[in-house]
Amino acid sequence: MLFDYIIVGGGSSGCVMANRLSANGSRVLLIEAGPDFPPHAIPDDILDGNPTRAYYNQRYQWPSLTAAVARTSNRRVHYEQARVIGGGSSINAQVANRGGPADYDEWASTGATGWDWEGVLPYFRRLECDLDFRDRFHGNSGPLPISRADKGEWSGFVNAVSTAFEDENIPYRPDFNGEFRDGHSVVPLTNLARRRVSAAMAYLPESVRARPNLIILPETTVVKLTFSCRQVTGVDTDSKTGQLSYRAQTVILCAGAIHSPAILMRSGIGPGKALSKLGIQVIADVEGVGKNLQEHAGVAISAYLKPKDRMLPTATGYIQMHARYSSGHDGCPLTDMAVSVLAKSAWHPVGQRLGTLNFWVNRVYSTGTVSLVSPSHLAEPEVNFDMLSDERDAQRLKSAFRFVARLINHKALVNIALDPFPSTWTGRAKRIGKYNRLNYGLTSLLAGLMDSSSSLRRSLIRFAITDGRSISDLLTNDELLDRFVRQNVFGNFHPTSTCRMGSAQDPTSVTDPSGRVHGLSGLRIADASVMPFCPRANTNIPTIMVAEKMSDAILHEREQQ
Repeated sequence: MLFDYIIVGGGSSGCVMANRLSANGSRVLLIEAGPDFPPHAIPDDILDGNPTRAYYNQRYQWPSLTAAVARTSNRRVHYEQARVIGGGSSINAQVANRGGPADYDEWASTGATGWDWEGVLPYFRRLECDLDFRDRFHGNSGPLPISRADKGEWSGFVNAVSTAFEDENIPYRPDFNGEFRDGHSVVPLTNLARRRVSAAMAYLPESVRARPNLIILPETTVVKLTFSCRQVTGVDTDSKTGQLSYRAQTVILCAGAIHSPAILMRSGIGPGKALSKLGIQVIADVEGVGKNLQEHAGVAISAYLKPKDRMLPTATGYIQMHARYSSGHDGCPLTDMAVSVLAKSAWHPVGQRLGTLNFWVNRVYSTGTVSLVSPSHLAEPEVNFDMLSDERDAQRLKSAFRFVARLINHKALVNIALDPFPSTWTGRAKRIGKYNRLNYGLTSLLAGLMDSSSSLRRSLIRFAITDGRSISDLLTNDELLDRFVRQNVFGNFHPTSTCRMGSAQDPTSVTDPSGRVHGLSGLRIADASVMPFCPRANTNIPTIMVAEKMSDAILHEREQQ
C-alpha cells in the first residue's frame, strides 16, 4: 500500500500530525517504537496526575539511551526519553508553558521565516482549550485542555516560597502564558480533573482512530529511510514480526531531537565525512544534522518539610509553582532563568518529605551533538549535551545557586524548609527513584529515621543523600561551587535543535521553515529538533505548536497542487 504520509514517531508531534493529516482522507501511517494505548486501555500510571510513577516506568523509555552531560564531569547517565504513544506528554510533569514572544521573534530572525510570535500564536491557540482564560492569547476550542491548580492547593512550603519571591521582586502573575515578564505563578497543566491529558489522548481519541485511512503501527522501529535518487520513498522497519518496508509520497520525522537525526544519519543524510567513516553511503551531505543540541541545564536545592507544609495527596499536578526571572548577565535576555517549586520531590516516602527548588538556565547557549557509533539501529546514538560549555550558562547557574540558597533562608522559609541541602541527581538517586516495592521499603525506613530526630536527619542528608557538601561549603568556596555545578548539572528532558530550521544558505540548518530537509524531496521534520534554539519554556507545548504549524503548511501546499 502506498501511503500519502508516513509519520515516524508517535510522540507529541506525531499524534498531532496523524490527526491533522488524516482528517481530509489522506492515507496516513503512524509508526511508534513503543507501545500504543487506546483510550479504553490507558495504564493508571500514565493517567495519574502525579507523573512520578509513569516517568520512572522503564516500559515507557528507550532502555539503552545514555548521554554525556558535561565535558568537565566525565559523567554519562541514562537519559529518560519516552518510547510510548504520546511520547513525553505521556510521562512528563504536564507543564504547559509556551515561552515568550521574544523566543519566537528570535527564531524568525535566525532564518525560520514565519515563526515569529505573530506567526506562532494562532497555533498555540489552536492546540488548546484553556479552561481559565478567554482572551487573544488563549484558545478555548482546541483538543488539549489547559487547567491550573487553585492557589488554595498550595502547600505551606509553596506559600512561603511565594512570599520570598515577592520580596525578591518576582511578583505573582495569574497567567504564565499571557504575561511574559519576571514572576511566579500557578502552573498551567495539560490536566483535566487531576488526570493527565497526553497528546495521544487529545489528538487520537476513538473517533480519530476509527478513521479507515489512519493506521497506527506500534512497537515498530524505523531502521532507515528509502530513496529513489534524492527522493525519499518510504521507510524500512524492524519489529517482533520481522522487517518490513512501507512506501509513501512524503515521510515526516517526528522522532524527537535525539532519534530524528539518528534516523537521518543511518539513512545517509548528515555530516558526510562522519557517515563515510561508518561505511554509510552518503545521500546528502547536510553538516547540521545532529549539531546544535540544546537542553535546559539545572541543579536543585531541597529541604525537609514538616507534615503540615507538605503537598496534600489531593493536590492538582506535581509542580505547584513555576517562576522565571532575569539574571542581568551581560548579553542575556530577560526571563533567562527559571525555578520550579515542588512540595513533594518524588513518589516514595523520602521524596514526600522533601521540598525542592529546581532551577535552570531558561535561555541556554551551550550546544552539544548527536552522532552515530554504528550504522545499526540496534545501537543508540552517542549523545553529548556539553552543558555549561558556554561560560554564560555556567556563570548564571552558579549565580542561581547563590540566589536560591539565599531564597531558602528567607524569614518566611527558615522554619519551614528545614536542613536545606544541595540536591544531586546521582546514580543513587535515580536507582532509588525507580517505582518498586524494594525502593518503597527502603525509603520508608529512611523516612522514619528522618522523622525521628533532627540530628539523625542531618546525618542522613550529609552521608546518605548528598556527597557530604553543604550549601555553606559551596557558598564560601567558588572553586568548590563551580565543581559542584559542573559535576551535578542535569537536564530537564527538553532536548531540541538537532535539525534546526533555517535558510538553505546557512550551513548549520537542516530544514526550511516548512520542515523540508535541504536538498531532498519527500521528507520533512516536524518535532523539537527543528527549533532554532530551546525556548524559555518546558518544551512539550512548543513541540505541539510546531506540529500544528507544520501540518497546516503541508495541508495548504497540498491544496495548492
